[in-house]
Amino acid sequence: MTRDPIQGDIAHRVAGIDQADNPPPTWWLWLAALTIALAAGTWLVRSGFEVSPGSLDRYLAARAAALDTGELVTEEMLVELSRDELAVRAGRRAFAQNCTKCHAADGQGDVGPNLTDPYWIAGGSAVDIYTTIVAGRDRQGMPPWGSLGRGVCKQITAYLLTIRNSNVPGKPPQGALWRPPDPAAPR
Repeated sequence: MTRDPIQGDIAHRVAGIDQADNPPPTWWLWLAALTIALAAGTWLVRSGFEVSPGSLDRYLAARAAALDTGELVTEEMLVELSRDELAVRAGRRAFAQNCTKCHAADGQGDVGPNLTDPYWIAGGSAVDIYTTIVAGRDRQGMPPWGSLGRGVCKQITAYLLTIRNSNVPGKPPQGALWRPPDPAAPR
């Protein structure tokens, strides 16, 4: 091996060009290791352990706050919200955090009724579902969840509208069979 005064140890010669094989400076290796460690730590805190809310979580919370208005809640508003993928995703997360103790993970019912069949205790329209979430049903043991915020309750309603009539096996039907009103019927 020969030594060049500028390049250092010459490892080999290719097409008349001397090529050196020198390690990078120690400070550069420490900087690269620190960068990798910080990136991994940030990922673990934000995504792996969910200690700190990520940007999507902050965005979904802002959307829930924007939904938390005093305007009249309508069937059309809630059905439209059930078509919004992010609203349904936020509703699924809120359902998992607050509702699975009684309604099980997929809404198939445990202590509370099955939310995936066409039978509903207090009506199956979107507004009926929203009202049940916000105000509860004391006689049936459903606590009011309006304290979550009306925006979050709208998102949970949107999620429930997406799983309604999916008929996940679980608790037997409770309540009356609910069918959507016929749009052609006179009002």
